[in-house]
Amino acid sequence: MFSRTRNKKIIARKKKTPPGNFLFFCTGILVGFLLFFAVALAFTLKNTNGINIFLRGDRILDIVSQEIGRQIQGEYPVYMAELKTEVPSLVEKYTQDFIIIDKLEIGGYTVGLPPQFIHELEDDLRRDVICYVLEMFQNLEEEEFIEEFSRNITENIVKTLLVDLNGQIIDIPFTKYYSLPVTVWLH
Repeated sequence: MFSRTRNKKIIARKKKTPPGNFLFFCTGILVGFLLFFAVALAFTLKNTNGINIFLRGDRILDIVSQEIGRQIQGEYPVYMAELKTEVPSLVEKYTQDFIIIDKLEIGGYTVGLPPQFIHELEDDLRRDVICYVLEMFQNLEEEEFIEEFSRNITENIVKTLLVDLNGQIIDIPFTKYYSLPVTVWLH
């Protein structure tokens, strides 16, 4: 007797959702999409300027600044490690013509130096420059560097956006013969 009541409840639950409901649901989604499409099309045909999008520059600045800061924080250690490995070759390259020691003048007297001493002196100067540059990198505080670097990049990007994108009409192809004009305004 208990099992019959339970079977009737299971059968009753299965009969609550008729298969036609899925068809009505799909029809509703399709009609809603077509209605939205028709309203958007009527709006754009009525408005000859197309769609105007107004963006706040400070909001764009915040979003761009956050994303650039996040990217720089991820790439900063790798960038610094690569830069530290390149420092000796860069110092060698740029100090090759900079350090020229041939003669030494002391109190009006010119003394010729032996080539071995000149070579050792030049190498010592290069090593000192390398040590000084590497010490500067170690003393460079990561947070200040990231903040300043991201601020500079962000300012350049926002200036470029204000010049290039403000008032720009972008035609988005809607159909083969019709495109939707979108005007972007930054303020």
